[in-house]
Amino acid sequence: MLRFQYYRYAEHLFWTVCDLLPPFLRRLIFKLAFKRLGAGAIIDYGVYVRYPWIVSIGDGSILNQGCRIYPSFLVKGAEIVIGKGVALSPGVTLCGASHDHGSLELPDTAGTIRIHDRAWIGANALVLPGVEIGEGAVIGAGSVVTKDVPPWSVGVGNPLTVIKSREIETRNEPAAFENASGDEMPAAS
Repeated sequence: MLRFQYYRYAEHLFWTVCDLLPPFLRRLIFKLAFKRLGAGAIIDYGVYVRYPWIVSIGDGSILNQGCRIYPSFLVKGAEIVIGKGVALSPGVTLCGASHDHGSLELPDTAGTIRIHDRAWIGANALVLPGVEIGEGAVIGAGSVVTKDVPPWSVGVGNPLTVIKSREIETRNEPAAFENASGDEMPAAS
């Protein structure tokens, strides 16, 4: 228990110092700390990630201010994987760790949280252990995600309910716009 308190103290110092550093130094430190930090990924000031070496963030993804990410350290194999082009709005919490309430000892439980490419999670949403959010899915602000969300769907509420499919409007995008797989997409005609 004392060792964990020292870890928490060191971790608090790490995030406090990171919040004081300019973006280029933060990125260098985060490249070392995270399991994977993709090209162009942005971790805003005021984001907290416990055990960053268990967290992967894809190219071009954004973690906005106030996001909190909690993978499990004690349950091996559970991680948090954020795909390419994912947007986490302010205050989003990804909680990959929990406890078994069926026991008075509250043993640790966990599940991998996987957020696929181009998903958008609205402000103050909570994603619980073992959830997979499909490609292009949208999670409404304040939602509590307790089970998997299909690709290209829109879900809201507590617990989250899928309310419709996500329709993508075709616009004139620059020819250099890349999709999540890295293939160049032609400009819309």
